[in-house]
Amino acid sequence: MINWIANICFVGSLFAFSLGTLGLFRFPDPYTRMHAIAIGDTLGMGLIGFGLFLLSSSFILRIKLVIILSLFYLINPTMTHLIAKAGLIHGTMPVEGTRLRKG
Repeated sequence: MINWIANICFVGSLFAFSLGTLGLFRFPDPYTRMHAIAIGDTLGMGLIGFGLFLLSSSFILRIKLVIILSLFYLINPTMTHLIAKAGLIHGTMPVEGTRLRKG
């Protein structure tokens, strides 16, 4: 039963990564593309980590997976935000019609 759940997680991660890649090619400006990739990566990595957590045999390995996933969940959204902010500061404008919040 655990193998089935882990395999479902792996297929779900493939689906999340695929949707992120599709967003990379389909969206009109760098900011929406970055958003699609960040969400796809975060969800895909979480599902892979959960599947590996279910399949791991030792307690130490599970602790390492939790630490890696925690770091990924902290670093990935933060770096995506910083890259988008740097793009705005340096003048990369989003597609026309996008509303920007000031502040």
